[in-house]
Amino acid sequence: MTTATAQPPPVVAMLNRKGGVGKSSCCQHLGGAFARSGKRVLLVDMDPQSSLTQGFFGPQATEAMARHETLVALFDDACDPDPERVIRPTPFDGLFIAPGSNDLDSFNVPDPQETGEYQNALRTFLKEAKGRFDIVFIDCPPNLHLASWNALLAADAVVIPLQGEDYGAQGITHVQRAIDLALTRANPDLRLAGYLLTMVQKRLGVHLAYEQQLRQLYGDDVFAGMVPLAKDFKEAVAARAPLSHYKPRCAAAKVMAAIADELAARLDRLRAEKPRFLYLGNRAGVGPEADELRRAS
Repeated sequence: MTTATAQPPPVVAMLNRKGGVGKSSCCQHLGGAFARSGKRVLLVDMDPQSSLTQGFFGPQATEAMARHETLVALFDDACDPDPERVIRPTPFDGLFIAPGSNDLDSFNVPDPQETGEYQNALRTFLKEAKGRFDIVFIDCPPNLHLASWNALLAADAVVIPLQGEDYGAQGITHVQRAIDLALTRANPDLRLAGYLLTMVQKRLGVHLAYEQQLRQLYGDDVFAGMVPLAKDFKEAVAARAPLSHYKPRCAAAKVMAAIADELAARLDRLRAEKPRFLYLGNRAGVGPEADELRRAS
């Protein structure tokens, strides 16, 4: 897992409009894999459900955090969004978190492009903070409101975790269009790191069929590695630990380490690639984001 020291640390958003596809889990376990390899990792919990934060500290400690100690500070004018105050270490070496809060719900509004300076709150925060880390993961809520929009404007790359079945894969086109919109309006360097299949059971024909279909549609944009459905993930979350530290020799931990390696290689490759549209209509030059890009060029 190599991150070029001469380059700024990559910021990776885990985004899907669908809930329950493994965004928080991927942030926790991939973050743990990078940290175990010696990297300094920042996890940013932009989901008002705060599952990622609870995954390290538990629900009671998470609820007890003051607003100014969480990412609410980025949006609440009564707070000072000081990274020194917001970012805290987890119990694991090299792994840090900017905690989420249920109070983020009040600020996670729809139509985020109309929120003025609040669109850039996370980008401004990370501009000050990310230099101390080797990689940053942003956990997004299951919608495309202000929290996710902030992530898209702050990120260098997006990973789209999804399950290989109807409900788990719904809404991909909406996510693609949101990424395209961020690309044309405010983040011209945003790129897709890839589609990551999660909770895969290879014995299920429907999962194998969806994997094949996804690879036919998106080719190399689909991660070669897939996150299995394994009890070790649930046990690690119950133990408030990333799998890399809870049970590092288990098969699932080795899979996550391999996916972390693949992600690092993808991020290195993306630095040399030009951003591109994801939504088919925009790639064909007929979508609204394509029109915006033409007007701007």
